[in-house]
Amino acid sequence: MQKKFLGDYEFIWGPVRKGVNESILYEFLSSGEELHNLDITFGYKKRDVRNVLAEKGNLYEQVLVVERISGLHAFSASLSYCLSVENFFGLADKIHKNLQILRMFFAEAERIRNHIENLSEIAESTYIQVPSAMYAYYAEMLKQLFVKFLNSRYLMGINMIGGVRKNLSLNDMEFIFNSVKSIVNSVQEIIKKNMETKSHIDRLKTTGKIDMKTAKRFCAKGVVAKSAGINPDLRIKRPYLLYGDTKLNSIIFNDGDAFSRYMVRIGEITQSLSILDYCLEMLKKNRFNNTSDYFVNMKEIDERTKKHGFGYAESSEGPIFCYAADFDGSVFKKINIKYPFGNNYKLFACGVKNTMMMDFNINETSYNFSVAAADK
Repeated sequence: MQKKFLGDYEFIWGPVRKGVNESILYEFLSSGEELHNLDITFGYKKRDVRNVLAEKGNLYEQVLVVERISGLHAFSASLSYCLSVENFFGLADKIHKNLQILRMFFAEAERIRNHIENLSEIAESTYIQVPSAMYAYYAEMLKQLFVKFLNSRYLMGINMIGGVRKNLSLNDMEFIFNSVKSIVNSVQEIIKKNMETKSHIDRLKTTGKIDMKTAKRFCAKGVVAKSAGINPDLRIKRPYLLYGDTKLNSIIFNDGDAFSRYMVRIGEITQSLSILDYCLEMLKKNRFNNTSDYFVNMKEIDERTKKHGFGYAESSEGPIFCYAADFDGSVFKKINIKYPFGNNYKLFACGVKNTMMMDFNINETSYNFSVAAADK
């Protein structure tokens, strides 16, 4: 990093930081409080996921690896993998609608949990500790709900090739929905009070601002893109599962700052709850009884229809793509998974330029990118 102005100095932060589990190195160029440049270095915990996946003995073991790359996005990542494998074997039209609905349900439940957790982090970054603790409390309630019915705080072990692994009844789904709805209603009350907290809102507005041109140049994904007036949401642009029937509205803001990213998350929480309601009503309409009634038996699939498979899922932070090829009869020897953070961290580095160091944590939390996903 080269100095640009007289009086500039460089300092580093990381790769190990207090209170942060993920390893990432920040190199700042600053003249006091103002930041002029930021270089970001990953790779401190690189796990060589491609080779790990190729060494597994069956498809289910590969699912287990994929959903552990980045725990917060376990369900979306494993869904993208399952969809790519099902695409490879020509199973897309053979997955029962009720199983597709269940996958949508848990994908949106994951989205809600992640956004609530991020609201807690954003609130803490603006030093409003009580709302931050309350958001964290309700996110923890969601995790405990998932453990009770799904044996996983992070929705692991649900997806499998041909459907879902967990044995769930309609009563289970109704209970989960009602519990999530109650939690979201409580969270929305906190949001209303926070919107009246001037210091909180003022700290978010204009912080880490990016324009649409910059967002397009770096191919912004997910919340980051939506905050800058771009809607790349694959649930709308290229619907998968049954998202094409939900008539999703675009949640778009144009200022490209931390407040816009904050508002996109709030809007998506409400929207995801509506999708959960839709899923439950469809299960009732389809006379859903038990997940085991709809399972696709992979042993009946004798021939693959393509040389490679491709699948994707829209996570809370943007699209996760999966490419699978070189099937040897047991596993795919070539799997490539792309997370949105590979694009968004570059925008993050742009957004902190000419901002104040005291706002750096606000900017970082509003992006909510996963180092684990970048260091896969």
